[in-house]
Amino acid sequence: MKARILIIEDHPPLARAMRRVLLADGYGVEWVSSGAEFWRRYRAQGADLVLLDLNLGAEDGMDIARDLVANTPVAVIMVTARGKTEDRIQGLDTGADDYLVKPVVLDELRARIRAVLRRQFGAGEDRIQIGPAILMLTAQTLLCEESARSLELTAAETKILAHLMRRVGRAVDRDTLLDGHVWEPGNRTADVHVGHIRAKLRSAGIGCLRIHPVRGIGYRLDVVRN
Repeated sequence: MKARILIIEDHPPLARAMRRVLLADGYGVEWVSSGAEFWRRYRAQGADLVLLDLNLGAEDGMDIARDLVANTPVAVIMVTARGKTEDRIQGLDTGADDYLVKPVVLDELRARIRAVLRRQFGAGEDRIQIGPAILMLTAQTLLCEESARSLELTAAETKILAHLMRRVGRAVDRDTLLDGHVWEPGNRTADVHVGHIRAKLRSAGIGCLRIHPVRGIGYRLDVVRN
């Protein structure tokens, strides 16, 4: 399964065109037209990458971008008519991964999405193996050799599980799981993603990995051997 992309765009013809080509590329794609609708959708089902229009009527996409960068591990590409140099600088200074000025060339958008998603995992490493568990980073898949079972993960879940596997047996704090974004009490982002991973492990019958909460810190991953 490829990454899940959430489009925030209040111009329906452009949103439909982006959605059409990205679905053809195999991505899971959803489209919303407002910030409020976006947050409802994101909290319900998450996303790996957001295509964000900055001009959303009374809403400022820059504020949404700052909130995303500060509180979630999701990648952000700004897609906007604001083409001035100062707008580009401000957009990238929020921490967005890329900035694309309208009118959109769809093939360029596809290439930029591929580049951003590759950077999600870092260069060179494509798999992490701990005992019987193998995490395939590019494929976003976890394999368990002992049970010959596998499960598909989102990009955000893959990154979090990679952090835990690299530090197996040790507590990993939420700041690390959120890729350096400062965790604050009440921010449930890391907990929600870890909860999804634990549910997927149970549903797939994969018992070779167990994720345990560590009070006041974050989570610890243990390998269970038969």
